[in-house]
Amino acid sequence: MSASTHLTHVDTTPPPETATTAPATGPRQRLFGSLTIQALLILGVTRLVLAGVSWFTLRVFPTLPLYPEQLPDTFLPKHLWLDGWARWDAAHYVTIALHNYGGAGNLSHNGGLGFFPLYPMLMRWPLQILGIGLTEARLAVVSILLANLCFIVLVPLFAHFVARDFGAETARISVLLLCISPFSFFFSAGYSESLFLLLVILSFVFAERRWWIPAALCSALLTATRLVGLAMPPSLLLLAWRRKSSWRELLSIAILSPLGVVAFFGYTWAKFNDPLAYFHAQANWGGWSDHVWYWFKLFTLHPRETLTSDPRNLIIVLNVALALACLATLPWCWKRLNAGVALFTTLMVVVHLAMTWVSLGRYLLPAIGAYIAVAVLLQRPAWRGWPRDVLIVVSTLLLAMLTILFAHNFWVV
Repeated sequence: MSASTHLTHVDTTPPPETATTAPATGPRQRLFGSLTIQALLILGVTRLVLAGVSWFTLRVFPTLPLYPEQLPDTFLPKHLWLDGWARWDAAHYVTIALHNYGGAGNLSHNGGLGFFPLYPMLMRWPLQILGIGLTEARLAVVSILLANLCFIVLVPLFAHFVARDFGAETARISVLLLCISPFSFFFSAGYSESLFLLLVILSFVFAERRWWIPAALCSALLTATRLVGLAMPPSLLLLAWRRKSSWRELLSIAILSPLGVVAFFGYTWAKFNDPLAYFHAQANWGGWSDHVWYWFKLFTLHPRETLTSDPRNLIIVLNVALALACLATLPWCWKRLNAGVALFTTLMVVVHLAMTWVSLGRYLLPAIGAYIAVAVLLQRPAWRGWPRDVLIVVSTLLLAMLTILFAHNFWVV
């Protein structure tokens, strides 16, 4: 408030950032004043709560019977604190790691070719290096440990990535939103989501420093993890072009960044005489008419049935609601974020929303621009207080509920 216009009032209130920017006075203050420690504390508290919720409910309530399309996934029945985190797709990764693609005993459709190779390869290597025999239970444990290790690494990286442009408070809120988003339990399950997001963050961290070759190599690993990793090469190219990189750097990015998917398709061509084996395997789970058109007709023509019949419909409703919320953040992303992050976030949201409403909540997890956009929104005066509290509480409750359902074999994938 200006003294020249309000001479009778002197505003002595300290600026909002004073508390967070004041120098630490001791070792304890310096420790807990570290953004890295703060991010890890948010991660630790949320993961411990979810682990407790999963363990307790598995002790109390029986799991649901397997769905017809579900592979057997009770790998650790005597270790309930781990068993609930190796469900559904974790079984596909386990069978690929144990039997290789197309190997005898591989129960996944088309010998597991519907899943990209980096994650199951990383599951095998620790056991092979240590000389420990491969079993389903051991691979399931490694898959869970690998996912959580990647999550522990990526969270502080993400915090510092956000803080560089938006400050520590926005970074803390972004990390909180990442950790309590309704489907973020997948970061702790035996899935490739944590590995994928870690490679996304590393790609952009290197790109921010103009280390284009390391960024492109991370992108190559990203495209060896999931097909949608192909959103990263154009994102890096756009960012490099906007920053006036040389044509040699642009060419290096273009050649290196999609090598993961090129190598996988080349492998399936050489071994199975089918460069499109991934798509043929994926067809076992249905196409666009099953994953989008069916649900669109159900929601628009039979809204009452959507809410009152098969409870799995409600998961799709939540998926679409989250996608629309992410879609609403895209104009802000293009206005405030660097072009690479904006493009990557846009592709994660728009392509997935257009292609499938099944598993959509999980597929939106790497849309990092959306977390930053909402974190900035939550700091506005109109959103401080009860609106922010309500959003956090609702998201946390949804996360806990979906964690329980996933651990008990309900279809939330």
